[in-house]
Amino acid sequence: MSHCSVYVVAALLVVALSTAPVCSELIGLYEDTDLMEILDNTNFNEKVLQGNTSYVIEFYNAFCGHCIRFSTPWKGFGIQVYGWRNYVKVGVIDCSNELNSQICRDYEIMAYPTIRYFYPQPASNDIGKDFIRSFNIQVMKDSLIKMLQETQKNMSISTLCDIQPYEKVNVELDTNNFLTFIIIDKSNNRLAQELVIDFCPVEKVKIISALNSNTELVDLLKTEIYPSLYLVENNNQFKLLASGNNKTNFTNTINKYLETVYMTPFNIIDITTALNNLLFQKEKSSIHHDNTVYLSDLEATLRYSLEHEILSRSVISGESLNALNSYLELLIEFFPSNIRSKKFIKLIWDNTHLNKTVSGDKLGKFINSYEYLLKPYVTNHIWIGCEGSQPMYRKYPCGLWTMFHTLTVHASNKNLTTFNGKQVLETIAGYIKHFFGCTDCSEHFMSMATTIQTNVSSFDDAVLWLWSAHNQVNRRLKGDVTEDPVHPKIVFPLKVHCETCYQNGTDEWNKTEVLKYLKNMYSTISVRKIPFNNIHSQPLNLINSSKRSIDDDINYNNNIFDEKEWMFDINTCMVSYILSCIVLITLFYLLVKKRCKKNKYIYFILGK
Repeated sequence: MSHCSVYVVAALLVVALSTAPVCSELIGLYEDTDLMEILDNTNFNEKVLQGNTSYVIEFYNAFCGHCIRFSTPWKGFGIQVYGWRNYVKVGVIDCSNELNSQICRDYEIMAYPTIRYFYPQPASNDIGKDFIRSFNIQVMKDSLIKMLQETQKNMSISTLCDIQPYEKVNVELDTNNFLTFIIIDKSNNRLAQELVIDFCPVEKVKIISALNSNTELVDLLKTEIYPSLYLVENNNQFKLLASGNNKTNFTNTINKYLETVYMTPFNIIDITTALNNLLFQKEKSSIHHDNTVYLSDLEATLRYSLEHEILSRSVISGESLNALNSYLELLIEFFPSNIRSKKFIKLIWDNTHLNKTVSGDKLGKFINSYEYLLKPYVTNHIWIGCEGSQPMYRKYPCGLWTMFHTLTVHASNKNLTTFNGKQVLETIAGYIKHFFGCTDCSEHFMSMATTIQTNVSSFDDAVLWLWSAHNQVNRRLKGDVTEDPVHPKIVFPLKVHCETCYQNGTDEWNKTEVLKYLKNMYSTISVRKIPFNNIHSQPLNLINSSKRSIDDDINYNNNIFDEKEWMFDINTCMVSYILSCIVLITLFYLLVKKRCKKNKYIYFILGK
């Protein structure tokens, strides 16, 4: 290999390494045993865009409390329609996984959970049809049947039995079928179509669905109760078998007739099958309980916020863009970071605040490139204080509360004239409204936020308002399926942590002491970099961020550069880089020229 080839390979290797994506922690609420398609960036196109079946897909966020809560009925829904998988598949994709971010952005997922229905082999620009989200499984089944009916009417689903309403009067028997049934039902009920789909895989059995609007057929059958199930014995000869809206009765009746023609009864999946239990247990000794605020949690929250939640929008404009700029300004002023982190956030703000619209994709590339250049994070941005007993618990929601508390306290400590208490909270509310992925959580927070105008007039008021709001949420979610069983929701601070926060030993708050407690808690930040291995571990490297910045802490002389080194503009970096390239090119040219004169050939450049 020539010298030139070596240089090219080395250069390509450097570029590849610098642009390689960072693998994120894979987190999900579903497993293969949940009888649904687990979709991701590696199989989405193959299964959904190139597959031969319809899809109904939940786009979810593993950190979203409402998504955790909704996962139980969605699993039940997946079990109940699993027998329909030849015609429609139920899928899930975790948008909290950075590897799936582009898919969720392409399909314009603005809130979680979002459910979309897709026709077989949809176009790449087809973002699907909105699908109803309900904790009532039957409601979702009825909605799916309606969409399958529309799909069958508009395009071919060759394997699905006819679920269109039967509009003829005469019912002619097909000699290829051993049994033919007809069900008369009302237009607002889907039992007949549901049974048609259930029994569609059974060969030589046909079920016809008709509506009571087919008056001639109704008169012929003399139907009085809906739905009613009939056996077609001969042409236009019918035998009433069952009536009433009872699927089990209808299914058992059909199965009895299968036995009469020596056919094995059709077994539908037992819908009482126990769902996977979300509440896993973990050794309590591995969980650390304290009120310490960890910089690692704050940086993990900041990174997920900037590089995932905000970037989930394909286009950011209008109110959302204003909310983003205000959020970045708040972070620049009050996030407890080093000079590199502040520079990083400031560069993002420079890139957004003068624009009327911002592309999520372009902003993502900008953020990723400058994260690589500036290395803005002090820690490894992993969860420590907000680590849950299982991957779906705590983490980002816990980190977001922690970061918001930290911002309000630092704003109060700095007492800048460029901000006030209301602005701090309104900025937080703006982020929650436009970017926080959990729709249910966002709506609850915005409902509480209506009291900001009348209850907040100072920075200290903002600290106490957010504390009160957090406790309201903890009361509401206590005992909820989203609650980590190892970390139950509590009203904080507990007496064991702040006895003076309670008036004279009662349960009434002493807000003056509560304010002192909150300011001390969220001003003193641990720069510990690794999780705890046991409950007896103590937080290390505590700093009081209200008194000095993280850059000044003696424990970080080896982890961040001197402040003066990072007080230059990024343009200076680019100029230096360009000049260096020019010098290297010049030296290379001189070297080549010298060797050419000596050898009188240039073949050595190309290799022999």
